[in-house]
Amino acid sequence: MSRARVLDLAGFAAYFVLAAVLGRLTVLDGASLALLWPAAGVAAAWFAVTGWNRWLIVDGVVLLACSWLINDLTGVSTSLSLGLALGTLAQVLLFGLLISRWCPSMWGFGEEPPPGVQSLRDLGYLMAAVFLSTTVASLIGPTSILFEADGEWGGLVTWVLRNAAAVLAIFPLSLLARNTARAPRGQRGLGGLGAGGTVEAVLLALCTAGLVWMVFLVTDGLPLPFVVVVTCVWAGTRFTSWVSDIHALAVSGAVAALTVLGHGPFDEIADIGSRELTFQTYIALVVVINLVLSVGRREALLLNQRLALSEEAAAAQATTMRTILDSMADGVTVLDQDGRLVLRNPAAATLVGTPRLDDEGRLAPDPEEISALDGRSLVGEEGLLARALSGEVIEGLDLLVRNPSVPDGRMLQVTARPIIGSDPPSTVLVFHDVTADRRERDELASFAGVVAHDLLNPLTVVEGWSEALLEPARNGVSVPPHLQVEQLERIQRAAQRMQHLINDLLAYTTARDLAIKLVRVDVVAVVEDIVRARVDAARVQSGLVPRITVAPGVPAVRAEPVLLRQVLDNLVGNAVKYVAPGVVPEVSVTGRRAEGDASMVLIEVSDNGIGIPEGHRSRVFDSFHRAHRDGGYRGTGLGLSIVKRVAERHGGTAWVRGNDATGGTTMCVTFPAAD
Repeated sequence: MSRARVLDLAGFAAYFVLAAVLGRLTVLDGASLALLWPAAGVAAAWFAVTGWNRWLIVDGVVLLACSWLINDLTGVSTSLSLGLALGTLAQVLLFGLLISRWCPSMWGFGEEPPPGVQSLRDLGYLMAAVFLSTTVASLIGPTSILFEADGEWGGLVTWVLRNAAAVLAIFPLSLLARNTARAPRGQRGLGGLGAGGTVEAVLLALCTAGLVWMVFLVTDGLPLPFVVVVTCVWAGTRFTSWVSDIHALAVSGAVAALTVLGHGPFDEIADIGSRELTFQTYIALVVVINLVLSVGRREALLLNQRLALSEEAAAAQATTMRTILDSMADGVTVLDQDGRLVLRNPAAATLVGTPRLDDEGRLAPDPEEISALDGRSLVGEEGLLARALSGEVIEGLDLLVRNPSVPDGRMLQVTARPIIGSDPPSTVLVFHDVTADRRERDELASFAGVVAHDLLNPLTVVEGWSEALLEPARNGVSVPPHLQVEQLERIQRAAQRMQHLINDLLAYTTARDLAIKLVRVDVVAVVEDIVRARVDAARVQSGLVPRITVAPGVPAVRAEPVLLRQVLDNLVGNAVKYVAPGVVPEVSVTGRRAEGDASMVLIEVSDNGIGIPEGHRSRVFDSFHRAHRDGGYRGTGLGLSIVKRVAERHGGTAWVRGNDATGGTTMCVTFPAAD
């Protein structure tokens, strides 16, 4: 047996002896049983700490010996002392069997005691275990009372009520006391005085003392002991469990002491057996009222705390969900089963616009403003909206929206699903903007067709002229050298066209996919480097050398250097290329802060070229669009598309206007300013 176990055994044995001695002081003249027997509660707490262990026999022997000796030494007959001791031991063991099954945390807890009785459910189990174990135990040992009381069963009932009240009064308080002594700070069950506070606790004590004095000393001949029960209701509803338990013990002790001293209404009962039974009923009532009210108050407070925490968590979750919805790029709309708006995030208002509602507040979309691209109807009993509200899942439906809130039109993909478990039934609609995706898909289809066409033409040329060279060689026919040169030059030009097309396709992909890392870029330095390359290329090819000027003081920009150079090279290259035959290209590059938005820099490239017809200016930035297909000017139609895409990826834009001074064109592009 460990040292801690020996100390526990010795401590509880000492508490038991003290409680038994105090209990024997409450014996009435001519009676064998004490009015109070707190030792029964101490015994229950003792065995609850140790639980079912191998030293249980030692605990039982010590308990039996202490109980027998105290009763025997205080005037109880040997047979009755032994019967009462056996009854107390049986009561504790039966109580342990029941409470360990119904409330396992209250038995064998050792160094981890629970913080008292937690709920009315646990109190119900505790009371059932106490009364059942005490009743059964009374038939094992205390039956000797029958012989002492001339066969009167009242003495046996008195023993049951006395021991049951003792366990109910002492056991919960012992749990709180051990929890306070052993549990970590923050997990202790005392919890202060309760709602009453110190002042009210003093008032409770004074009022209780005053009522006991009045009932048991001043008007002791009147049957008024139940007036004191009012203070039990006060203690149970306003204070914590430990205060209420101590109040019950104090009332029980005071009433017992005054009754033993011959004061109070109980002393007026002539028959000792009836007097004891009435007293035990009163004490049991006091203890049970205090326990039920204090535990009920505690459970109500815990439930209120949990409810408050749940409400706070729900409010926080609702706020989080609302924040998430408000920050979503996709539109979210919730409709009830009748089609009325329940919830709508800002993105839904932006994407769909102001909804049309009928006279009853139900959603009523106008087919002229919102329609399904596949031609299916949205309204009507068989419409998509009615089907969605009836619980049908609709996935990936493409809608075209065009209304006063969205004048340019927008393509949306909508998904509709019923909200499982909602009351009333509701449907959530999620709108995803696919305008850019659908435009890019269409561009990709057009792109594939143009690429196939533009690559097939030079390949056909290469194949045809290759056969023209190969056939004579196979037949041993000599072809004049000048014809061979002409045919090879045509093959070379076709290969060059394919090379240019492939290079432009790579540039187009780079403009779309290259990760942008914005840095400060000197526009003048970039343009001057492009000018040198263009002039050198013209001199090597013995062509007309372009005159390109760069205005000083063009503001620096924040851009991806590779993409910015690509834009400026395309614009300068087009200005040099698209001039009338025999005309020296004259190009000027200027820059300034954009009007109306000082955070952007406007770069303009003006030329003296052939210009762009008015009807083509809105389409020159489309992929593969060429304004001068029949003028003998080479190109793929991707250059200006690359320019616009790069500008938009930087938060800018691109446009074209005529150059009235030269009859040419001025290309305009904006980029973020560096300073």
